[in-house]
Amino acid sequence: MKSIEIVNGVYWVGAIDWDLRDYHGYTLPGTTYNAYLVVGDDKIALIDSAYPGFDDQIIERVRSVVDPKEIDVLIGNHVEVDHSGTLPALTKMLPGVPIYCTANGKTGFQKHYDTKDWNFHVVKSGDTLDLGGKTLAFLEAPLLHWPDSMFTYYAEEKILFPNDAFGQHIASSERFDDELGRDVALKEAQKFYGNLITPLAPRVLKKLEEVGSLGIVINMIAPSHGVIWRSYASDIVNAYLNWSKGASKDKVTIVYDSMHGSTGTLAKAFAEGIMEEGVEVKVCLLKDGKSEGTHRSNIMADVLDSKALLVGSPNLQNQLYPTVADFLSYLKGLKPGKLGKKKLGFAFGSHGGSVVAIKLISADLKAAGIDVINDGFGVQYRPESADLERATELGRDLARRVKAL
Repeated sequence: MKSIEIVNGVYWVGAIDWDLRDYHGYTLPGTTYNAYLVVGDDKIALIDSAYPGFDDQIIERVRSVVDPKEIDVLIGNHVEVDHSGTLPALTKMLPGVPIYCTANGKTGFQKHYDTKDWNFHVVKSGDTLDLGGKTLAFLEAPLLHWPDSMFTYYAEEKILFPNDAFGQHIASSERFDDELGRDVALKEAQKFYGNLITPLAPRVLKKLEEVGSLGIVINMIAPSHGVIWRSYASDIVNAYLNWSKGASKDKVTIVYDSMHGSTGTLAKAFAEGIMEEGVEVKVCLLKDGKSEGTHRSNIMADVLDSKALLVGSPNLQNQLYPTVADFLSYLKGLKPGKLGKKKLGFAFGSHGGSVVAIKLISADLKAAGIDVINDGFGVQYRPESADLERATELGRDLARRVKAL
């Protein structure tokens, strides 16, 4: 297994997980666990590691550069096991090696592993490590996305190692943004942000402001998942700024599941009205295991750049349809409506006599920060032509509101 040199003396020595399909309730086509070897004149540091079971990939890629036993320092930017799972093997191979992490990182590692023989070196923002011609600086980033998170910055080459921030869940042979392609890299980063970073938007803005105030120049961003941003680093930083401020398009996302097709018929009528006003629309049948639908984690990328969200469900046992309940639970945790710009929305669905599903959807949309603009639109059993005309007009009205935002 080979390393890849990203600049002189800095190597990608991570692991590719081609098989992973679900993580954090998020569907993905595999991922990478990125680790980086920084070889100075005096010391060698390994930044981050990989999920348990990927020890060999990390160690063998390091071996293509130096004897792994020559590593002088381990840097743990984040405790979560997809970034620290190979530490037990590394500390066994390197007894007494100093592990640089935050105070919360030390606590987190002690909760996850048997660390009685680990040599922790706690760092704070502004602390540095001289490797000999290569200076690493540390910047605490609590709750981006765990309390222990920190960034590492290679000062001479202006490379930021931000762990999860700016990452993408994708397994590929390409290691750089310009190899994968700018648009694909940004699309995958949008899905990553939409599913993992959205509720942290205020902290993202604060951290980016702090980085700017410190005069930190970033030429390259080497995250812990996905490709390295060497050609489009400014693009992904600007994307994070825009997403965190709630910037979105004239677009509506419609999410639904349907028992006998009635709720789906309404969804498509709304879509027709929205399109008639020249507004982009995405219609998402939720994945239910029985048909080829859209998974909630894919939908969140569309919700992120939409100005409005409609959610539809039939009644089932006087409750929401299970796939819709699942989506709304996920949505409430991410709170996309609490970003910097308003998102509109309302509920819809078919019922047999009770509008309980619409009431439940409306409450959950409000909990997710969505500005619910009406009491919802429901029909009993199958929609008639007048119902579909009304749904189409509601779609037109929503589109006009979206364009006015």
